[in-house]
Amino acid sequence: MSWVLGIDTSSVDMGIGLFKNEHAVASYSRYVKNSHAEHISQAVEHILSVNNVLPSDIKHIAITCGPGSFTGLRIGIAFAKGFSFANGALVHPVSSLHVLAHAARTHTGSITAAIDARNGDVFQATFECINGKIERRSEDCVCSKDEFMQSILPDSVIVTDTMGYAKSTVFTSISSINIHLPIETFPIKRGYFCASTGASVLGDSSAWINEIDLHPNYLRSSAARIPSPKG
Repeated sequence: MSWVLGIDTSSVDMGIGLFKNEHAVASYSRYVKNSHAEHISQAVEHILSVNNVLPSDIKHIAITCGPGSFTGLRIGIAFAKGFSFANGALVHPVSSLHVLAHAARTHTGSITAAIDARNGDVFQATFECINGKIERRSEDCVCSKDEFMQSILPDSVIVTDTMGYAKSTVFTSISSINIHLPIETFPIKRGYFCASTGASVLGDSSAWINEIDLHPNYLRSSAARIPSPKG
């Protein structure tokens, strides 16, 4: 028997999921902006205790490593590292774009998952949904708004995340011929799908690493580190 704990703190909402082997047990989501640090320990403790699972029972943790919120990713990864070290668990890094793509799991065909990276940039990756299973078709990347718009296939379902901003200058130009699923309107259980991704690779030892090798995938420097253009 293997328990898989899923953790996603890559965006505004925090998601925690719990699987027993390949079977879903519980899911917890908290939609409170900038509250991950205050609530992640309590959320994990709650989801384990109500299901009579000890921290030492968790030997596999699936954790989103980016791209996404710099602060959110640091909080989630730091927690996963500490939990793994204390309980001897292995870790499976999960792309936040892969989790995001699950919002279109009821559709068949091409999916573009995109996060507003601000400053006119987009974090994006393409996937395909086949019989409810999300298959990757391109690697995560950061690109300009124009490059993003040019890459969208006519029949693609587009799932977007504005990272809590009320307005997005990037996603307003998405064509009406595409099915557009803003995550703010079509929320998903991020922790659930993160845990489910880990559960799907339980038998693949190459998919799991030690906590010391766990690192965030920011795709670019933080806004604070990007030099301002000189006038």
